[in-house]
Amino acid sequence: MENKAAKTRSIDMAFKVDAELLKRLTAILSEAGDSLEYTAKFSDGSTVQYSRIEEVIDQPNSARRAISSLIAEVAGEGKSAFVILRRNAAPSVEYTVNGPQRDVLYLADKLDDWISTVSQWYSPFISKLQLIPVVIALVLPFVVASILKRYYPSKVGLQSWFPIFGLVLTSIAEYWAFKLFPRGTFATGDGLRRAQRLHLFGVSVVLAFAVSFVAGVLANWVMPH
Repeated sequence: MENKAAKTRSIDMAFKVDAELLKRLTAILSEAGDSLEYTAKFSDGSTVQYSRIEEVIDQPNSARRAISSLIAEVAGEGKSAFVILRRNAAPSVEYTVNGPQRDVLYLADKLDDWISTVSQWYSPFISKLQLIPVVIALVLPFVVASILKRYYPSKVGLQSWFPIFGLVLTSIAEYWAFKLFPRGTFATGDGLRRAQRLHLFGVSVVLAFAVSFVAGVLANWVMPH
């Protein structure tokens, strides 16, 4: 008799799933059994169970009632598996597979390949995004103080506003960092259009930043010459 085994993996990464990728996940889990079940939690606090992935895909997924997490689970003869996708919480992706050792290794490899497919390019930096507001909060007041002191040396009274400037700009930076680089994206229903808009805006911001950076470097290099 083959040994029983189990594998659990938790990953804090950025993911994006659409209808096709959710169907592919269903195909993988179907190899562990036929009784698949899906539990979707929405941003309005409601939780609904579904028996088919198409029911999840067909949800409006509006901004008012967006999918915040999805659990896909299956139980078969001597085997079971479940996958959790979380939009805003860590770990954002998690799975557990139970059953005969050979089946566990096989399904885990399939799930790992699927996870690699849904991973976003900025996944390696997802945990570092949490540090952005902290770094800005610590550094920004000194930067603003230096700039104002240079151009307005007599306005020393403005220094009392530096912490407020730092707080406001930190809040803005935190908001857009998590908007443009979300931990999880369910690109179905209205969520697909939101993802497309954010992608276009994010590309524009990155390009604008890159152009500004290059222009600044060139300007500093040309001025002394």
